[in-house]
Amino acid sequence: MERTGVGAVTKTQWTCFILYMAIAGGYLGLEIDSFVGDLPFFRLDTVLLLINIMVIPLIPLIFRVLAVSFTQRQNRGVTYAAAVSGALYLLLIAFLAIYKSVCRIDFDFYFFLYNTDDALPVIIKMFAPWIPVILLTGAAFMYILKNAFVLPTRQALKSPKKARRIILTALFFCCVCQIVTLQDVRGSTAGFVYASSLSDRKLRDDYAGLYAKHIEALQESLPRRTDRFDPSALGDAVFIVKQESLNGLLANPEITPQLFRAGRDGVLIQKMYGNSIQSLRGYGCILCGVPPSITFALADAYPAAELEKLNCLPRIFQDLGYRTLYFFGGSRNPRIVHFAESIGFEKVLADDIMRPEDVKYNWGYREDIFYARVREYLKARYDGQKLFVFIDTGATNHAPFDVLDKSLNKKVPFPRPRNFTERISNTTFAQDAYFGILYDMFVEDYGDRGTLIAVSDHAWPIPVHKDNIFNERGAYEENFLISFLFVPPMSKAAEFDIGARVPIRFSQMDIQPAILDLLGMERPELLGESFAPWLLKTSDNRNPGETKATLSIQPYGGGFIALVKYPKKYLFSVLDKNVRIYDLEKDPGEFSPEIHPVDEYIPLIHDFFRRQHKYPDGLGSELWTEQ
Repeated sequence: MERTGVGAVTKTQWTCFILYMAIAGGYLGLEIDSFVGDLPFFRLDTVLLLINIMVIPLIPLIFRVLAVSFTQRQNRGVTYAAAVSGALYLLLIAFLAIYKSVCRIDFDFYFFLYNTDDALPVIIKMFAPWIPVILLTGAAFMYILKNAFVLPTRQALKSPKKARRIILTALFFCCVCQIVTLQDVRGSTAGFVYASSLSDRKLRDDYAGLYAKHIEALQESLPRRTDRFDPSALGDAVFIVKQESLNGLLANPEITPQLFRAGRDGVLIQKMYGNSIQSLRGYGCILCGVPPSITFALADAYPAAELEKLNCLPRIFQDLGYRTLYFFGGSRNPRIVHFAESIGFEKVLADDIMRPEDVKYNWGYREDIFYARVREYLKARYDGQKLFVFIDTGATNHAPFDVLDKSLNKKVPFPRPRNFTERISNTTFAQDAYFGILYDMFVEDYGDRGTLIAVSDHAWPIPVHKDNIFNERGAYEENFLISFLFVPPMSKAAEFDIGARVPIRFSQMDIQPAILDLLGMERPELLGESFAPWLLKTSDNRNPGETKATLSIQPYGGGFIALVKYPKKYLFSVLDKNVRIYDLEKDPGEFSPEIHPVDEYIPLIHDFFRRQHKYPDGLGSELWTEQ
């Protein structure tokens, strides 16, 4: 032990103290810039934010000075430990501040927690080049803190009671101000704590409980054959092709010409709801007809034996004599393999069908090459057999949304993209070009005897609302709208409303009910609604006024539950603990919501899980019509 009340402060220690203050000032500037944005700087809430965050970057120093003021001694080992822990703390708050500055949203711990298996490899891949910089920055922070501690701790030793009184008063004042203004004025660190720990657990827990009970009910139910049962209604080859991150607002003849070309041979739903915001979550909705989870994805939450009981589409087609194959356009993903094999795919094919020279990007093999390998594999091993095939690719229309295929650079809609919307329009166009190649292959090989379905796993938002360009934030229409294409066998084209455009916004959860309906089967336990009447040429069951509500989940950014009974949209905010009600006809941009307490509208969520006022008690049904 040594008492450090003697000795002059060295030039190095003064320099490090000044550097530390500069780092703290830079942090405060970044936080204020993120908060203010395009708004006027001189406002009351800017002052409140400054009060709230002014102690955040000084926490290592504050705790060190407090410790010295109580013990009135310094210990070299404790100083080093404080410098190390302080450096780690500074790295953390720097990450949170930079994340908020870039994404314009607080970092949500659940985003990492629910995706640990995929998040860790992605983070390592993305930040591997920066690891030396991060380590050097951490070492620099440690060195700066060790020396910066000297001046204030020596001052504290001269008057420990006064030091404690000043520090504790400042801490108390800042903490009280932050608590009072937490709902509306908070920096990235307080926002991280608020989003991860202080959001409305009741709303999450209510939904999670209803979801778990519904999964149990599905596990106990089986699809039933009706007197219309026809196992050949879709032909003997059924292909579902995933369109990565295809936003329904970008589906048009200029950006997705191949989708619209294929739509002339079938039925196109230009705007359909994706039920969630990630691929694996979307697959549960598409293939199993289940609602999305607000916590862990279906594949992560249930073991294989439990998933097998859900009777998803591959299991249903397997029972009808189809070979069920899942083609994944990248390296084998353990979560995908677990999910696909558990729900009835007999094989998951990935790298094993590719060649060493095939072009592979960060998110998988280039789609046109992968499609060619899928075709080769099927012709060599499954020619003439009944097939149910799911093709999962996503190399092109993926963050950071750059067209990597030079042959398409002069064909894209925006050869020199100036903003995010133009960049994602280009990658959507490139993905669509590859889809056109697949579609021609399908028509040639299976067109007369097979059905092709093309559907997006989820939307990627375009900035209809400012800064809404990240998948883990927001729950507006641009976050959920996707497109859906259905092309029946040419031999059965006369039975379908070929060339039609469906105006109703159905959802991914409706795909399994629609397919079962076309096969002459039913499963009332599903929460989705069959849109088969809108696919068939002659149908008396089209009644837009009686369509069910759709449900979409944004599990991140604090958490949102969106229920749409068009034109009304009820957006439950887990973080803000309120419900925003939009009229999508009068306010399609979602700029003028009515805001109500959550408890008043929770019955709508219960009602959805009771198959939407089909039960005698009609829980919540009066709320659908009162607005």
